Parts: sequence; C-alpha cells; structure tokens
Amino acid sequence: PASMPGARSAPQPERLSPQLAKLVEGVPPGENWLHEIKFDGYRLISVLHGGEVHLWSRNGLDWSDRFPTVTQALARLPVQQAIFDGELVILDPRGISDFQALQNYLRHGGEGRLVYYLFDLVHCQGFDLSRVGLSRRKELLRQILAGLDPESAVLRYSDHIQGEGERVYRHACRFGLEGVVSKREDSASAQGRSDHWQKVKCQQRQEFIIGGYSAPGGSRSGFGALLVGVRDAEGNLAYAGKVGTGFTQALLDELLATLQPRQVPHPPFYNPPRGSAARGVTWVRPELVAEIEFAEWTGDGQLRHPSFKGLREDKAAAEVGRERPKPAERQERSEGDAVKSGPGEVATVAGVTISNPEKILYPELGVTKLALAKYYAAVAEKILPYLVARPLTIVRCPQGRRHHCFYQKHLNESVPPPVRGVAVKEKEEEQLYLVIDDLPGLITLVQLGALEFHPWGAREDRLDRPDMVIFDLDPAPDVAWEAVIEGARALHQRLGELGLQGFVKTSGGKGLHVVVPLLRRGGWEEVKAFSRAVAEDLARREPQRYVTTMAKARRQGKIFIDFFRNSRGATSVAPYSTRAREGAPVSTPLSWDELGVDLDPADYTVDHLPRRLAQLRSDPWGDFFEVRQSITKTIRRELGL
Repeated sequence: PASMPGARSAPQPERLSPQLAKLVEGVPPGENWLHEIKFDGYRLISVLHGGEVHLWSRNGLDWSDRFPTVTQALARLPVQQAIFDGELVILDPRGISDFQALQNYLRHGGEGRLVYYLFDLVHCQGFDLSRVGLSRRKELLRQILAGLDPESAVLRYSDHIQGEGERVYRHACRFGLEGVVSKREDSASAQGRSDHWQKVKCQQRQEFIIGGYSAPGGSRSGFGALLVGVRDAEGNLAYAGKVGTGFTQALLDELLATLQPRQVPHPPFYNPPRGSAARGVTWVRPELVAEIEFAEWTGDGQLRHPSFKGLREDKAAAEVGRERPKPAERQERSEGDAVKSGPGEVATVAGVTISNPEKILYPELGVTKLALAKYYAAVAEKILPYLVARPLTIVRCPQGRRHHCFYQKHLNESVPPPVRGVAVKEKEEEQLYLVIDDLPGLITLVQLGALEFHPWGAREDRLDRPDMVIFDLDPAPDVAWEAVIEGARALHQRLGELGLQGFVKTSGGKGLHVVVPLLRRGGWEEVKAFSRAVAEDLARREPQRYVTTMAKARRQGKIFIDFFRNSRGATSVAPYSTRAREGAPVSTPLSWDELGVDLDPADYTVDHLPRRLAQLRSDPWGDFFEVRQSITKTIRRELGL
C-alpha cells in the first residue's frame, strides 16, 4: 500500500461508516464507471487489527459474534491490519443472494451458503487508502484474496465490469438480481452517500416502517397484514398500505411475538386508514423496519402488490423515507460540481453547503436556514465547548418550527460527515450517538434542520463520569416570573452553603436552569442522588413554592425543580442553543447580577444574542470549565446521603 498514489501513513480508526450509493433512474454511461452486482444482504465493515476481527453493521452494531466463520476467515488473510467493506449474503442454489434466506439463517441457522463479498479496502497495513482511486484499491483487495477458492470460500472478491453499464444492468435484471451498483473508477472513499457511487434497481424495493398489523382472516393465524409507511419530506410518518404476502407460518408467529410488546393505542401515521380499512388493526410503535418489494407506487402514495422480504436490523426507523431516483439527465454531475440552478438555491457557511438557504424556519421573525447557520457561526466560540465530544440529542424541524419536529440521537445514513458517532450501550446493544468536533459539524446539523441541541452531561472519553449537574426550574403556568427568579436565587444560596458554585441561564422558555460544573470523579448515581437531595431539601423548606414530582396535578401554583436530567442518557438544552419555539428563543447564560424582575427571557433570541455578546464586558460563564469542585463527603453528609 505504501507505493499507491494517495496512500498516507495513518493510525487505523476503530470503525468507519460505509460509503452509500445514490439511487438513480439509469446506469451512468462511460468507461470511467465500474459496475458491480447489487447484493441482497447486510452491509458489513470488517476491521482487522492485532489478531482481532470486528464486524460492524451500517448502523454501528458489533456483529462479530454472530458470524464466527467470517471472522475466522478474515483472521487468516495475509494482512495484519486492514479495513474491508462488503456485503454478507446467503446464496441460493443458483448463486444469487437471497435476503429472506439470510433472515432465516440468522433466526434459525437455516440452510444456504454464507458468503461475505468484499468490494473495497479503505485501510491496509498502517496506510489510509481513502484517497487512493477505487480501481487501485480493488486491485490490492483482489491480490489479498487471490489465494482463496472462489467456489467454497466464505470470503469472495466482488468483481466488476468496466463500462457497458446498460448491458450489465439488462443482464442483472434478466438473471433476477436486485440491481447494479456503479462506481467511478478513480473515486476516493467517502463515508456517507456520494454521487460517485450510484445504484439502479431491477425491482421496486425499499425499506418501510411498520406501524400496525391487521387481524388474521380465514384459516390464517398470527396476523393478516402489516401496515407500513415512510417519512415524508416534513418528517411525518405517512401511511403507504398493507403488506399481506411473503410470510411463512413460522414467520407470522415470530413477527407477531415481536410486534405485540410494541402495541400503542393510537396510529403512528398522520394519515391512517379509516373505516373498514382500520377495523381490527393493532397499532404499534414505529420502530421496526421491513424490506418490501412492490410493483409500483399509486398516485395517492400507496403500494401496489407489495411483498414482505424481511426485517432490517441494520437500519434506523427514524429516517426511512420514500426513495426517489435521481433523474438520469443529471447523473454526470458530481458533488464537487454542484451548481445553483437559480439565485439563492445554495449557500455556504463554515465550508458546509446550505441547501434551500431561504427556507423560513421561524415564520414570526422571518429567520431563514441561512440566518440560523450564520447565528451558530457567530456564537461558535461560546457554544462549542458545551457540545464538542459529547453525545447529542437534536430536535430536527426540516420544514420549520411550525411543522413536524422530531428528536434524533442516533447516527444514521442521513447524517453526513463531519458529524460522527460514539458507541453508547443501550440495554444489551450498542448504538452510535451523534457527536461533533467543530463548527462544520454543528453547521451540518443545522443544514439537516436541527433547531435544538441537547448534550449529555458527560464527555465521550468518560461517559460514566458526568462533569456537571443541572437543575431545571420549571414553573406551572400560574407562577409569576418573580417567583422563578426567587427560586433560582434560593437554589444558588443553598449551593453556596454547600461550597459549590452554580451558573444560571434562561431555558429558552419560561424557566431557568442552574448548572453546577464538576470534576469528573463521581458516577451518575452519585450525581443523581445529590441533585435529588438538593431539590427535595428546597421543597421541604418551602413546600408551598416547590415540588420535585413530575405529576402535573401536584405542580399547580408551584415550581417543579427537575433533577431528572442528571441520569445517564438524559440531556438538557445547551447554553446558546435555539429552541423550536415561537420567536426563535435562545437558552442564554446570565450573570447572577442580571437576574432581576425586569429580565424578560423572551428578549434573548437569535437576533439579539450576537449583539449581546458584542456588548458584554465579560462572559458570565467564562470560568465555567475552570471551576474545580466536586461532591465531597462533607456535602453528602450534610444532605444525608
């Protein structure tokens, strides 16, 4: 690899997100395209290092233990360190990949030949090959796999045909393959979706979100059909029809057992079926993703002749939308060639392209997507220390704050670099959470429609050690603003009695946040116990003013001191983050001297904040990360912990 043009000596990353192909209407013409079979299986990134092998799914799950024959075969390759990209499949007797057979294999150890087709090599023997042209990377990959038996080996080289794209596509469809993936021969490797990789399908086929199931009829048991949908352009879950074929009896029973614990009382679709079409339907949380093959879309957005192919464990439900192929006449335009088709169509902030920059996100102020990106660029120095290297939950409102908004915390294929993921264990599985490192990462999330940023109270290198405690003073609607200020001051005084320094900010709503920076010494249980004890202490002293329970019936006329944000996985809105609320409010750091009855949190908006920062003599939170304090034994003893 050292001799390859573009290769660079570099440490091997622990994992990579796969490069993804864009769906197009026709195979790109020309001799500078390599055409490969589109396999029907699970995409896997394999990482070899120091005798260990890890297999990563496209959504960042470690599947090494599920496929021991694959990891063993990779360990025997004549390299010590490498990162391969490929697709795991089951081949039917004709040698064609069969997704449903792969599903059966995973559930029951079913029959079939398990094969891992390798089609890219992005790191090898200490060299980053991402800038090496694809054809050269594939040639090195072919050499590494050259000694394997192509008929019996678990690992196989995914070959290609150069040029003749239309002919390759016709033959692929004739033989019943899923389609063709076309790749530019000189293209660099990129994480995320790229114009340099394009796919054309032989059949209409994509992922759908399961939102319910109907009762079985006749002699059938289990359920009758799945009710499925996709996210529309505004992020709403749109109903797309019923899928009643493609199931074996065993599969019906297994799916029913998977769906029943997810029952909910109301349909998750914004346009659910009505009348007789909804009779006997059980609604479920929209979490499971199904692969569906169908004849066509109808004019009203329904599927014609759909058939179930299997569940997709490797794809997130939050971003499953209708796949629309890029028109063939635009195929030759690459990412680097993006050109405005009219004034104002694109803009750039911090090196990030902002599409639809004039889209109005806050109608009451006329704040556009471009204006919001410029706001975050203006306050980057202030906000980034509270966001960088922390797992993030964002509130996305792609069409603006008055339209559908949704929370997102997991990294998926809709989120391009420079946003990356950090592995966080959820129950028995690991998921990749959103993480940014710099301003381009922040602006990339703004480009995706993020209006709120909620970081963890811990950094990625020590997720078990929080570095702050957050108290959210949330007043009932009938509580006066003056009472909220008094509550913040009372909390400030109590923290001072304990020898702790707290900082105050507006919540971006009607409340205030008091934040206590900590050295990373205690764990989440200690921090939560401390915050609960402080909140309950205040509530005991003045029960007519404060409450520490979430029950709304008990909060009337009082301020809820919310300490629940101090648990592992909980988040709170970041300083200087906008809120998805009327007026484009911002959660704004204040000095304790500014906290007076004449303070109006509604004044702190996207338009106001840059001017405020320019006029301030000093940053009210300037020493936040310089404070050296922790929850000591003396503090715990005083609080009865």
